[in-house]
Amino acid sequence: MKIIWTFTLLMFPGVVSTMNVTGYSGGRVTITCKYDEGYKINAKYFCKGQQSNCSDLIKTNEKDKWVDSGRFSLYDNTSSAVFNVAIRDLSQGDSGTYYCGTDRGGIDLYTEVKLNITGRDHSRTRPFKGMQEECLFIVSADDEVQVQ
Repeated sequence: MKIIWTFTLLMFPGVVSTMNVTGYSGGRVTITCKYDEGYKINAKYFCKGQQSNCSDLIKTNEKDKWVDSGRFSLYDNTSSAVFNVAIRDLSQGDSGTYYCGTDRGGIDLYTEVKLNITGRDHSRTRPFKGMQEECLFIVSADDEVQVQ
């Protein structure tokens, strides 16, 4: 077992954990990434691709405030030693492997994020009373309205 563990660490240096996240096309996800309290002052980032050539989608040294970059936002909550990454307007093309990273000397610490985007979420409903009958509107993530 010790040999397998050592081999795994050599294959994925810096990877601390892996999480699976599911989102809906047209919707939004928020991903929470933990880091060691000793790295509160370090920059945090979120990137997509293979770990060896991961392309930063958002990166910041800002602490305790939201930073935006296109469809991505990052909030480094130093009191909890976590940072949140929000992705808006999700599409099928957003499915894939991402990394939450903490800059540090040497090998950065990563959390691997496997993001899967599925079809629209029709679970949010709200009632509406029409003039002659009661209708149920289903509001999907892309704000199309369907009457049932």
